Amino acid sequence: MKNQKIMLLSVVVFIVFMSCSKGKDDHAAVKGKGDDCSDVHWSHHPGEDGPENWAGLCSGFSDCGGTAQSPIDIKVAEVKADQQLAAPEFSYGSSQVAIVNNGHTVQFNVSGDHSVVLDGKTYRLLQFHYHAASEHTIDGKQYPLEVHFVHKHSDDDFAVLGVFFEEGDEYPLFTNYLDSFPKSEGEHKSSDLIELADLFPANKSYYNYKGSLTTPPCSEVVNWYVLHTPVTASAQQLKRFAEILDNNFRPVLPLNGRTVRSFTE
Repeated sequence: MKNQKIMLLSVVVFIVFMSCSKGKDDHAAVKGKGDDCSDVHWSHHPGEDGPENWAGLCSGFSDCGGTAQSPIDIKVAEVKADQQLAAPEFSYGSSQVAIVNNGHTVQFNVSGDHSVVLDGKTYRLLQFHYHAASEHTIDGKQYPLEVHFVHKHSDDDFAVLGVFFEEGDEYPLFTNYLDSFPKSEGEHKSSDLIELADLFPANKSYYNYKGSLTTPPCSEVVNWYVLHTPVTASAQQLKRFAEILDNNFRPVLPLNGRTVRSFTE
């Protein structure tokens, strides 16, 4: 009887966790200006609903035509070294995640309280997701994959940490879950406990600039921290991810006078 109660409790906890995760789209924590655009179809591919036309698809997507958009091409020679910047202070633990195919990416919704301190403010981790190929570029170089760790301080203040991938040793998270990623939109799967801090490179040097979400509603509420050092994944892992994500990256946008700062450990 005791074992049955424990099993029942575990099932209830899992159902609650998954149901909470279903409400989280890529950037559902941010509402765009104007109309509710939740039913408006948009795509990463060129065409009527592609990135070049996002701003006109719905009034709530108007920021997609703004002047502080992301991603950008980071020109290293023009980056400003800033001694006032500091290393990110992570308070990450282990987390079970709900792996979600939301139609635009494979997203990992985290459970528990995980945060990072950046520029003196605490940002809570909401989720992380992937883009193939990378959205940001460095001196015009595009990496095969980029992961975005989305953190929230307030409704108009988000911090996204971007990490590039390059070919090399296998990425442990992919080794464990790549073959079981949800293939259909709306499909969810759960993971075992993941050590979130292990998903980052040892060197936390970064580029920093003010920008936007890279998908609609493209709200200009993001402090970007793009890490200098890539992590690695095997050629087979990168190939498989490219097949799953199908070029789900937004092309780079003009800097329009914004400053890109750099912190080096």
